[in-house]
Amino acid sequence: MDWNPPSRPDAPDRDPAYKSRRSPRTPVAGNAVLRSGDRYDVEVRVRNVSTCGFMAECAVPVRIGSYVTLDVPGIGPVHAQVRWQIGLTMGGMFLDPISLESCEWTATRADPPIAGS
Repeated sequence: MDWNPPSRPDAPDRDPAYKSRRSPRTPVAGNAVLRSGDRYDVEVRVRNVSTCGFMAECAVPVRIGSYVTLDVPGIGPVHAQVRWQIGLTMGGMFLDPISLESCEWTATRADPPIAGS
């Protein structure tokens, strides 16, 4: 027997003014350096990215709430805040949105020109 809880009138899917704060994530597999001022530089493996944030594998603990810089290929250093870390996986929110069209992890690669064309 399936039981579905009753819908609340204030639930986000019922409120036309509700706007999800999450932007679509794009899976990637890129290495980057995460910096926290002069405290540490650590290499991370970025697993997904959006205009507003990223998820990465990080071998060391990072302070939740700390401000960091992530070197994003094609864009350069991007300021972010660490929002969570569970085990070796962490997530950060960019302080200013980035353009995925400029990001080398997500940019569409052009096919090389065909010889003789």
